[in-house]
Amino acid sequence: MDLRPVYRIPVFGLYGSAEEPTGAGYAHIETIAARAERNDWTIGAHRHVALAQCLVIREGGGLLDLEGQQSAFVAPWFLWIPSAVVHGFRFDPATIGHVLTVSDDVVAAALRQSPDFEALSETVSVPSHARLPEPNEIGINVTEAIIGIETELLLPRTAIGTAISAKLLLLIVALLRVRTLLRLDDGMGEARASEFRRFRAIVERVFRQQRSISAIAAELGITPDKLHNITRQAVGKSPLDIIHDRIILECKRELSYTDRRIAEIGFDCGFADAAHFSRFFSARTGLSPRSFRQLARAPKPE
Repeated sequence: MDLRPVYRIPVFGLYGSAEEPTGAGYAHIETIAARAERNDWTIGAHRHVALAQCLVIREGGGLLDLEGQQSAFVAPWFLWIPSAVVHGFRFDPATIGHVLTVSDDVVAAALRQSPDFEALSETVSVPSHARLPEPNEIGINVTEAIIGIETELLLPRTAIGTAISAKLLLLIVALLRVRTLLRLDDGMGEARASEFRRFRAIVERVFRQQRSISAIAAELGITPDKLHNITRQAVGKSPLDIIHDRIILECKRELSYTDRRIAEIGFDCGFADAAHFSRFFSARTGLSPRSFRQLARAPKPE
């Protein structure tokens, strides 16, 4: 007979609370210090049966224990822990950040709103942690989103559940984008991935001007050939294709949601005359700008 002691991993609602919340629609947010400081900045290994957690670390750092694997982290840091995953922390004293705890049904409800349901569902199904990029790298200010959730939970307001769900969805989208950046870094190397992100930032700034690839490469401090290799490796497209994709996206938005004249839209995107713009748009979408606008605004069948 095996008489060795059997050790059980504690199951907590919030760390130090013996019972798991059972009600649907559970959401709680608190600062890192609120619970960690009174536990000597150490949160022992534990798990939650039906609660997921999102941590945003703004200052400080520490050591993460995730299913027995330890990793050091330094702010700014972003972490997602699905339900039932064993985790623990040893925070540096005075670490600043927030812990958001939500029941699985709250996560599921947020995801149901999204046309990217499958990608986002896969994202929240596994634990993830990484350096938190600057807002301009992922298009979302994660710190603002989580502080917005804190504000919603502190102040009773109309449609609070909808507001929290929307902000939670933003956090999950940010998590997906962070993971995408990590895969880019892993596949290309950090230096090349950084150059690709800088290229995308330049494209966002100058796509209306239709600058040459040589000029953009010079701003990056690399050759046009190297830039071509980087974009091919990253997304399988040439630099020019990426710029054209961005122009088409902007034109589709303008045609769909504004009443601006087609020639004016083309001029704002760097086309000297309407005919040139129309040929460019038609070649890449299969529709003339006018036909695209009519189709986009046609009543949708019920």
